[in-house]
Amino acid sequence: MKRFCVVMVMLMTIAAVGCGNNKVADRTASSTVSEPEAVETSTLGVPAVKDGVYGEWSSFATGSAYEKQIVSVGGPYGEMSVVVPEGWTAEISAVDDGKLTYGLYGLILKSKSADAGQIELFCSDSFGVCGTGLSQKEITLAGYTAHAGTYDDHEHWDFITFGDERPQIVAQSIDCDSWISHMWEEADTILDTLKFDTSKTEGGIGQYISDSEVEALGLMMSVSNVTALGLTVHFRQYEDKNTGELIYGEDYTLEKLESEKWEAVPMVIDNGVFTDIGYNIPKNGEAEIETNWEWLYGNLEPGTYKITKTVLDSGASSEGDNLNRYTMSAQFLIAG
Repeated sequence: MKRFCVVMVMLMTIAAVGCGNNKVADRTASSTVSEPEAVETSTLGVPAVKDGVYGEWSSFATGSAYEKQIVSVGGPYGEMSVVVPEGWTAEISAVDDGKLTYGLYGLILKSKSADAGQIELFCSDSFGVCGTGLSQKEITLAGYTAHAGTYDDHEHWDFITFGDERPQIVAQSIDCDSWISHMWEEADTILDTLKFDTSKTEGGIGQYISDSEVEALGLMMSVSNVTALGLTVHFRQYEDKNTGELIYGEDYTLEKLESEKWEAVPMVIDNGVFTDIGYNIPKNGEAEIETNWEWLYGNLEPGTYKITKTVLDSGASSEGDNLNRYTMSAQFLIAG
């Protein structure tokens, strides 16, 4: 009878956490089987451990047969990694791929036992919160002084910010209202394994600056797909300012931030010229242009840069120069 009871407990445990091959599918992740560091306490509302002992459902329990993997994602500010247990998935979100609700790049964590909901763990350079209905408490998590935020007296946290520096690592719960306690317990334990290695950087990323916006035109400029050889420039008119037709060309200049001063990037050819052609920005719409500067500036070294372009307002305008031209800049980082 004792053997029969043990078998029944094991079957109930497997049903609670899911079964099958639960390895992370994204081949771009660096994943290895590893024992995480022990978690002593949890201050997130639901303890991941009780009296130093994990529940038998947990992949982190001593002697657990469930597999664990270290899943990492690289980016221009550093490499982020967590230990992901069997019964969970981790989807990698790279810079500019649009998978995250917020943030620049990171991981999307889901419990296979849940019908909906996910934890988005991401790097952010401008995470902001609304103070209405918000309560926060300071906690220690993954070795960081962190802050757990809860809106409208939710039972579990809505977001966690790690440290106070920028860029910052943030965890945000998305549509997790149906989660039961063991899902939150293991989510808390996963987050406590977070590592963020700022010595490992890769790729490029756009950065907002005030010169990226011309309020008189209701126009914003940004960049994506940043590499050492080029990027994509985006224009978006977010408000109709009774402008005429907004026109931009292929021409631009590049500058690099050197000792807190902007210096022109030297060209690799003499007398480089651009095709003289104009492109329209739709009213209250968007436009973009691919820009490759290998022929003009070569392969850029790691650093902080800005690209500057000119936008012409064909209508009557009280600002801009005497030809109704406006200069706009977008800043970007190339990691090294």
